[in-house]
Amino acid sequence: MPVGILQSSLDPDQPGRSFQLASQAAADGIELACASEKQADAMLSAEAVAQVAQWKQQYALQVPGIALAVLSQTESLFGKPNVAEAAVRLIRRALATTKAIGAETVILPFLGKAAIESDPELDRVVEALPPLAEEAEQDGLTLGIECTLNVNQQLHLLEHLSTYPSVKACYDTGWALVRRLDPATFLRDLGPGNICQIHFRDVRLGEDGRPPEWNVALGEGDVDFSAVASAIAAMSYEGWIVLETPATDDPLAAAKANMQFARQVLTQR
Repeated sequence: MPVGILQSSLDPDQPGRSFQLASQAAADGIELACASEKQADAMLSAEAVAQVAQWKQQYALQVPGIALAVLSQTESLFGKPNVAEAAVRLIRRALATTKAIGAETVILPFLGKAAIESDPELDRVVEALPPLAEEAEQDGLTLGIECTLNVNQQLHLLEHLSTYPSVKACYDTGWALVRRLDPATFLRDLGPGNICQIHFRDVRLGEDGRPPEWNVALGEGDVDFSAVASAIAAMSYEGWIVLETPATDDPLAAAKANMQFARQVLTQR
């Protein structure tokens, strides 16, 4: 299966350098990231489409999709009308760019301020997604929902959107563990047909009320990646694995180490 790495794990502000680092780290692809409005304006421009085509050829890398991390800065699709409308416009721009660069997926993170914490918020997201899902489906694209909901809630969301195969879950090992859920069991319960991407991210759980530590390389936190890899094998999942890891002061060394760890654990599954 292809193993890629998120741009934010390399150089968030310089996509060209991120392509170079991903190539040097022996990744199969790079997931582009829009973590701010400035990054989104740059990445979702016509100029960026031409640049990405050049970088893909130059570095022999695929681009599985675009992650709209900027959505986590507001309540996104369940926010006030002006907030939700801005989120919809951004997602539509991302869909157009994703199609133009030959990628497949737009990741919609419901994290941070956009974390879905109540049934009314979940209902508003379910109501907002169908027009976007229809547009994605018409273009052969996928909307990947990355969230902190438990597996039953995620399946409930996907069931309500079951007429749109273009909506799937983007599963994150770190967020599953932070919610005190077993990542491997969670993965099996979601099922391969409901997953568009799996993000490998480690985390060190906080004790005595302390927050979790996210600045952790793969294998140095509390995620049992051997169990996750076994679940992936049991599911016969063959889609993208995308590494979401800290860049550190030496992003190339970090990327190489995390890539080596991921490939090793996936080989031993």
